[in-house]
Amino acid sequence: MKILLLVEYKKLHRSKLIFLLVFVLMMTLGVVFLQGQFSFGGKKYIDTFGWYILQVHSLTTYFVLPSLIALFGGYIICREEQEDVLKSLKLIPVDESRMITAKMIITLLGSIFIYLILFIVSLIIEAVLHLNAVNMSEVIHYFVVYVLTGIGVFMAISPIIAFVGLVKRSYWIALIIAEIYSFIGIFLASKEVVRAIYPISSVFVLSGLYETSVMELMISIIVNISCCFISYRILKKMRVRKN
Repeated sequence: MKILLLVEYKKLHRSKLIFLLVFVLMMTLGVVFLQGQFSFGGKKYIDTFGWYILQVHSLTTYFVLPSLIALFGGYIICREEQEDVLKSLKLIPVDESRMITAKMIITLLGSIFIYLILFIVSLIIEAVLHLNAVNMSEVIHYFVVYVLTGIGVFMAISPIIAFVGLVKRSYWIALIIAEIYSFIGIFLASKEVVRAIYPISSVFVLSGLYETSVMELMISIIVNISCCFISYRILKKMRVRKN
């Protein structure tokens, strides 16, 4: 498994998708910064410590990252099939089940890594703007929120990634489905209990960003584990079909 993970990691160095991810993240950080220049009550939004780091988290989770991570996962799962190198790999031979597992692990690690990058950049900007207001307990809280969101987003969209691998369509389908899927979450975010049931908004409950009841937290955990189970069943079906 360690070798497969290393191979998948090295393949990413040759992928143009990484440049797309970096470009989109930079654009998002810039857009949120510009949003912060608007004023309310004579005070700019960005003048409040915590505003930027929270807005980056919310904006990217509802509009940007689920679709990009789904695209990323769909791409690395479909890559061998679409580049017609799967037959060559079978001659080595490569255990396809372990290879797909390695790809899902790489996607999970990629999701956490992207959120960590966003957290670090947002924190640096907050520190530059409000050095005296930086509070260590809040920093730790935001760190935990970002890491858990990275894990939760992967769990929520894992069925989409698995579905794209099963139907063997263009991995861009994953981006479109995930974008609609995450956008719907905005309308459910303010509804108690329902927000814990819908996978994308349940990520906010799971990460601790929302103040919620124990029941909502338990529901969100069950929902996200169920998403992983669904993706496992889809991937298992894909392996059976290949055999």
